[in-house]
Amino acid sequence: FERFEIHVTDLFELFLHGTESDLLATYLAPIAEEAYASLARRYESEPLLPVRAEFFPSHADFSVRTLGETGLGALGVSFGRVLVMDSPSARERGDYNWASVFWHELAHTFHLAVSDNRVPRWFSEGLAVHEQRKARQGWGHQVTIPFLRALADGELKKVSELNDGFMRPDYPQQVIFSYYQSSLVFQVIEDRYGFAVIREMLEGYRRGETTAELFQSLLSIDLKDFDQEFETHLRERFRAPLRGLAEIGEAPLSGSDVTALEDYVGLHPGDFIGRVRLGASLVEEERYADAQPHLEAAREIFPEYGGPDSPYWYLAQAYRGLGDLSGAEQALSQLTQRSESNYNAYTMHADLLEQLDRPEEAADALDKAAHVWPYEIELHQRLATLHAEVGNYLDALRERAAVVALNPTDKAQALYLLAVAYQEAGDLTGARRAVLQALDIAPNFDDALELLLVLRSGLRGET
Repeated sequence: FERFEIHVTDLFELFLHGTESDLLATYLAPIAEEAYASLARRYESEPLLPVRAEFFPSHADFSVRTLGETGLGALGVSFGRVLVMDSPSARERGDYNWASVFWHELAHTFHLAVSDNRVPRWFSEGLAVHEQRKARQGWGHQVTIPFLRALADGELKKVSELNDGFMRPDYPQQVIFSYYQSSLVFQVIEDRYGFAVIREMLEGYRRGETTAELFQSLLSIDLKDFDQEFETHLRERFRAPLRGLAEIGEAPLSGSDVTALEDYVGLHPGDFIGRVRLGASLVEEERYADAQPHLEAAREIFPEYGGPDSPYWYLAQAYRGLGDLSGAEQALSQLTQRSESNYNAYTMHADLLEQLDRPEEAADALDKAAHVWPYEIELHQRLATLHAEVGNYLDALRERAAVVALNPTDKAQALYLLAVAYQEAGDLTGARRAVLQALDIAPNFDDALELLLVLRSGLRGET
């Protein structure tokens, strides 16, 4: 562990690899503190401190740290007061949202503390995903086409059997389905009964009560009856997309001849996949006006779908191609509310918002992109400019620090801009420190020399 560094906050020890520790700490520390405060309010309880969070830039190292061997198919694990996760650099860009996963793992810390480590896995996993979605719109597991097919085919576990979906799945994908399904259980419970009941259930596990006993005593419903009610709820909630995914024929594959896709959609106008594939093919051919009605029809069939082939993604391209920037922006806004790790959607959304002269919202979109992949210097440079433009000087300072942490080619310039950001944020000591570092690299850097004179005079003027 000699290559790792520990960053200490009021509540956390952040154990980060030296090659990325300054960058990740810049982003992770505020997310960690926010998550802890939010969860402490909801659970009215706090685990023992500090919480240690370890991020590994190698998935194999994360797996060995967790299991003692490679091959763990997870992004993070909570051992109560110790969280172990893949660093974002352990994955490909767009694979996952590290901030969302951190929130999920920290939620487990609270579940384990309140229940004295007795909470069943289905309960804690589903509740942690529910907490992700409460934290940010778009975070956490979302509904997918395979999930709906499993629902239609009766291949999901009953609520009373959901723990088996994690511990003894009938097929590999059932584990993933169980995360989402169990999270919906807690959405239903919180909506109907309030969150206090969920806290009481965790406390009941601490006392050794069973899930069936807790449903009966706290929700006044037999668990088997809840099974049936929840099944009915799922089928009603997803009634429209289930119809659109009915086995009414085999849609031609993406990239098929457009004529074949048009013929198929003509015969099956309510088929979601057929509409999306036709719309996507037309977008690829830059036939945006022809694509638009098919993609809008697909959106109406399955408005909750935010996968990589979501109609919102293709609609954004179609609207942009037609010159409708507002329509494209709205499509991407809808997409990013249903997908936590679509890096390209976040950056395209920011581009459109800038073109629409909405810099504060553009900065927000790029902030979300950094929660997926924080390693692009250009992203942080854009963010710094946008935050400064709208007067968010502390956020601009964070972004200038991120640029320096990424070791840019022109580090003297990056340090000078960091000094300016410190100055604009009112931290003249930090500004002096950064500008002196810039001058250590480039002693004749005129702008840096001029800024140093201003700082030494104690002024906070324009530079």
